[in-house]
This record gives sequence, C-alpha cells and structure tokens, in this order.
Amino acid sequence: MATLPAAEAITLKLDEISLAAQRWGEHDAPLILALHGWLDNSESFALLAPALAAEGYQVLAPDWAGHGLSDHRAEGNHYPFLEYLYDLHRVMAQLPSPPCCLLGHSMGGIVAQLYAGLYPEEVPALVAIEAVGPLVSESGKAAERLRHGFLSRQKPQGPLQGYDKLAPLVAARARSGDFDERYARMLLARNLEFRGRRWYWRSDPRLRERSAWMMTESQARDYLSGYRKPALVVLGEQGYPQLKLAWPKRKEWFYDVRQELIPGGHHCHMESVPQMVQALMNYLSGKPKAC
Repeated sequence: MATLPAAEAITLKLDEISLAAQRWGEHDAPLILALHGWLDNSESFALLAPALAAEGYQVLAPDWAGHGLSDHRAEGNHYPFLEYLYDLHRVMAQLPSPPCCLLGHSMGGIVAQLYAGLYPEEVPALVAIEAVGPLVSESGKAAERLRHGFLSRQKPQGPLQGYDKLAPLVAARARSGDFDERYARMLLARNLEFRGRRWYWRSDPRLRERSAWMMTESQARDYLSGYRKPALVVLGEQGYPQLKLAWPKRKEWFYDVRQELIPGGHHCHMESVPQMVQALMNYLSGKPKAC
C-alpha cells in the first residue's frame, strides 16, 4: 500500500472527556466532518480523506468516545445511542462554522442522519455510507430489551486480556468486517496498544453492552423527515443486505434522498475510494463549496 499523507492529530475537549481526531487538508478549505462506525475509529477515513483533500476539501474525523485514542466514559456511565448525538452536538459547537458536509459510515451515518433532522440548519449536506436510519424497537419488545440491557451492564468486567501476537487479531477483524487484512490493520493500529510485549484493546469493553432502549419506527421517521434538503446514501454492492431490503421503505422517511451503489462491502468507502469520491463530488457539485 502506498504511503498515505500524514494526518494532523487534534484533540476535541467536551467537558468531561476528550475526543482524539484527525484532520486532512488545508485549514481554510471547506470542512467535511466524518463520523466512523461502531468499534472502528477515524482511520476508517484515512484512505478517503486525502482524496477529498485533493479535491479542495478538508476532513475532520473524530474518534467517538471509547473508540480509538479517545477517552472512555467515566466509571458508572455507559454508551446509550443518544449520547453519540449529544457528543456530535458538542463537537459541532466547537467548529467556527458549520461543516459544508456531514459524512458518516454505519453507526456514524445513522448519527449524522438523526442529527441532520434535529439541527438541519447546521447541516448543508448529508452523506451516509451503509446507513439508512436507526435500528428501531419491535412492537411489544421494549420491556424485554430494557431488562436485557440492564443485565448486560451488570456483567462483571474482568481484567483486560492481552495477546501475544497481532496476526490473529488482524485476521479476526478482517473476517468480521469481510474485507482485506490491510484495512483491518489500519483500523487496529488505532484500536490496539502494545505494552509489556502484549497487545491490548484500547476500545472500551462497555461498547459491547446491549442497547437498553431503541426508538420506535414513528420516532425514527420523525427525526429523519426533519432534514428538508437533498441527502445521499451510499451502499456497497456487497454491503449489508438488510440495508438494501430496507431501502424501499426507509427512503420514504427522508424528505429527499437518493442512493448510490459502489463496489465493495460494508466498508466500501475504504475499498473503493475513487468511486466514493465520485459519488460525493456528484452530490456536492450542486452545493456551494464555501459553507
């Protein structure tokens, strides 16, 4: 793999926690704020961001709390989905002006879509990769989900397990992501640390707790329909099949949305950078670059 342009390391302070972030491109260029998916980190955009910088944009990609190099939430706290929305709200408040585009992958795409519905005035353009709105609660399952969520939080956390070798971790991440090991290595470089001759996860174990609450379909539709501007959804040809199945219904939840299909799987933005850039440029071409 060719050497990638170095990113600038940035720290975003959000009162009780700090988020690590990476920035690519010129500081005076129009800003794309890029949000990664669950259990990934900002390296998810390390291939795409330099290509966008070459098109005249800058890209700022934070690690979510508990991910990558960012702080973990304090003891006694957890990672309910709505906290990601609030963290994004606090990140947006630190920017000198709204980004010209809010871009998210997977969970980051869902957060971006919901945030755009809440604060449409802050989101001139919205692009989600492998995301068509949030998971929603099944009718009659709310109490069961809440109980299981509480039980998940009560499971004792044992000592962190160290690993002697990196290769099995890379192979396991590549299998779970259904992508090449080179992409797994990129993500793991920021999700692992090496100390005492062993590899340890940086990611907060509490990220894997079951969600105790999900919004209803009606609530999700209300959030998404609040964004009254054209939006873009990019799906991988070999991405999550449930997203393509949900698309005919979910697209009606948006005011104006179109879909682009590009080669690759769930991480198609890493696997097919030229096609991802083209989809973004086609979408952004009708919007003012200086937002």
